[in-house]
Amino acid sequence: MANEIDLDIGTFNLDETNQIAISDIGRKIIKKLQQSDIPKSNHSVIPPAERSAMEIPIKGTIIGTDYDNLRTNLDALHAALESDSEQKLTLDDDRYIMVQYKDYGENIHGESESIRTLASFYFTMIASYPIWQSETLYEDERTPTSGVGYTINNPGNAPTRVKVTITAPAGGISDNCQLANSTTATFKYRGDIAAGESLVVDNMVSQDDQLVENDGDEDWANVEGDFITLNPGDNTIIFTGTAGAIIKLEYRGAWL
Repeated sequence: MANEIDLDIGTFNLDETNQIAISDIGRKIIKKLQQSDIPKSNHSVIPPAERSAMEIPIKGTIIGTDYDNLRTNLDALHAALESDSEQKLTLDDDRYIMVQYKDYGENIHGESESIRTLASFYFTMIASYPIWQSETLYEDERTPTSGVGYTINNPGNAPTRVKVTITAPAGGISDNCQLANSTTATFKYRGDIAAGESLVVDNMVSQDDQLVENDGDEDWANVEGDFITLNPGDNTIIFTGTAGAIIKLEYRGAWL
């Protein structure tokens, strides 16, 4: 459970630190629904669909000691929202989601000369990957027995992506490397991993794009199958291949 409320966009605090009070935070789920009408009927077919995005509307107020100070505080909020890429949004100290703003509006309150020190604002953040992730990056590193499953736990309620690092033993690995989650996916590496070197298969855990590298060099050509994911709860991971290989998994808990 979350221990503290922590309202941030990137490194910008949405709290009294910046003279802000948040009054309302919402959530709107968007799904990729495709509807097909049935001829000569008042029915339609709508297959089950995946989430496509999440909208998070936020409302609040901001104050200043005078008009100049209010404008300075509003400028700081505007600057915090602007970014060339998605930013981390947090509501507490446990989880975050990556977002960018979709719209913004504000009103300065008061009458005549009293329009100096109070403004209200709203903005909508949108997350292209509509999943909340744990601040904790979980790691599991071991030298498993080939063909023998072991348990990895995803503490969330949604599937999560995994970064896999396979380090070759003294004799290296030559077309003898497969990793599977018994309920989700399997990938096989058909190339060679030199002794002490590592194959990294990163499903957007430590960067924005998927990655396959052998000793730092891109090597998509030798990978077959799918990126590993973890379902909520316990998952059975099975390495099949050269004895002595070190398998490291990195992932975050994921929540809808």
